[in-house]
Amino acid sequence: MSAEASRAGDLKRYFKPPLIGLIALALTMIGNPITHALVVWSKQTLGPANELWFYQILGAIVLLLLIWGIRRNQEASGTLIGWIAGLLLWTAYASYAFKFNPISLEMPAMSVTDGGQGRRPAYLFFIQGSIGICFLTLLFFVFNKDTKCDAFRWIQRMLRMNLGRPDSGQSRNFCRITFIETVYVIWFCYAVTLFLGDERFLGYHHPVTYGVFVGCAVWGLYLTWKLLRFTRLSAAIRWAIPTKAILWTAVGELAVKYGYYEEFWLHPFDYPFHMLGLGIVLLVLIGLAVIAPQRRQSTSEQKAS
Repeated sequence: MSAEASRAGDLKRYFKPPLIGLIALALTMIGNPITHALVVWSKQTLGPANELWFYQILGAIVLLLLIWGIRRNQEASGTLIGWIAGLLLWTAYASYAFKFNPISLEMPAMSVTDGGQGRRPAYLFFIQGSIGICFLTLLFFVFNKDTKCDAFRWIQRMLRMNLGRPDSGQSRNFCRITFIETVYVIWFCYAVTLFLGDERFLGYHHPVTYGVFVGCAVWGLYLTWKLLRFTRLSAAIRWAIPTKAILWTAVGELAVKYGYYEEFWLHPFDYPFHMLGLGIVLLVLIGLAVIAPQRRQSTSEQKAS
């Protein structure tokens, strides 16, 4: 047996359930506070006048990385690159695009609409208003016969839609799939959360919002339980992206509004050691994702992929 094969065998002894699912969930969960801290850092360090150029340069670099990942068309690296590109391109291009007009026109903060939590920045109303475009374009994926998403397949079954026999999954580009999944999950959940907190619709202390808080927590824990059974890290990361989004709605958005803890990542200069710790953990998790051996895909993971 070669030394390389021996090392691969040693790694497989450690990379197995539930560790694989825990790595995937921790990786995707930590991505959110890191990107939030990046936004705060750019605003406080560079200022509004230079933010535009910073995000354009960052976006261009990440876009080149995404193109490379799509052209390479490897599942393991493509999944990781697609997720990173989705986070950073949303931050650099989509999120900043919503901010551009409020910043350039010096629009003031809007009126209180979030249950007394403060004055909501103007750009959040633009994100909230984009939910219609998000929903309409999501229909393309909902009505796709080749989708592997359990949620979309459930909708197809409920509507009794026969879209034809799916094509073989062998030619699927996992980098592109993971990227677009990350972007839409962020977009949809962000907009929905804004509606929940808007007192013109519900507000954080409305019974429906409390129900969503509990429902997302329970649903997220159920999805996490399924995630812990995964045997391949690439498939686990793709499953963890929506799982994280549902959990984050409960523990990362609503729990904060209910005063359970403070979002220290929104004050990175006040909590440098916290942010340093998160950054180190993120790099370690990315390193583990890079060296993780690839296992044979199980039936349940094929559905999730």
